[in-house]
Amino acid sequence: MSYQNNTNLAYDLSLFDRSNRERHEKSVQKPAIKLKEAPSVSKSGSKLKVAMAAITVFAAMCAVNYSNAKVDDISRLYEQQQAEFQNVLDDNAILQNKLESMVNTSYIEKYAEDTLGMSKVSPSQKKYISVNTEGLVKIDREDDLGFIGSVKSWWDGVLEYIGF
Repeated sequence: MSYQNNTNLAYDLSLFDRSNRERHEKSVQKPAIKLKEAPSVSKSGSKLKVAMAAITVFAAMCAVNYSNAKVDDISRLYEQQQAEFQNVLDDNAILQNKLESMVNTSYIEKYAEDTLGMSKVSPSQKKYISVNTEGLVKIDREDDLGFIGSVKSWWDGVLEYIGF
C-alpha cells in the first residue's frame, strides 16, 4: 500500500499551523446554543415563599431558644431544690442527735429533778402490799353431761357469739 500523498503524518507541520485552523473554524459555523435563563427568586414572584421560609426559620430558632431557656430554668430549680433538700437532711440529722441526747436516762433524771422538782424514791418510801388470793372465785368447767349437754353447751356458745 502506498500513499498517493508523499507526506508523512509524523512530520505534518500543517497540523500545528493556527491560521489554517482558524480559517477552517470560521468557515464552519457552529449552531448557537441558546440557554434559557433560570428565573431568579426576585423575578419569579415567589417573594412570599422566601418571606414565609424566613419566618419559619426564625420561628424555629425562637422555639429552640425558648425550650433551652425552659430547660435552664428547670435545671436551676432542680439545683435549688436539691440544695434545700440537703439543708433539710442536715437539719434532720442535727435534730435526731438532739433527740437521742434527750432520750438519755441521765437527761430525763436531771429534767425530772430540776424542772419538775421530783426526787428518787428512797427505800423508806417503798410500801409492799400483799393480795389475798383465798377469796378469789374459781370457776370449774362442768363435767361431761353427755350428748345433750354438749349440744346445749354448743348452742349456748353460738348464741353468745351472735350476741344474745
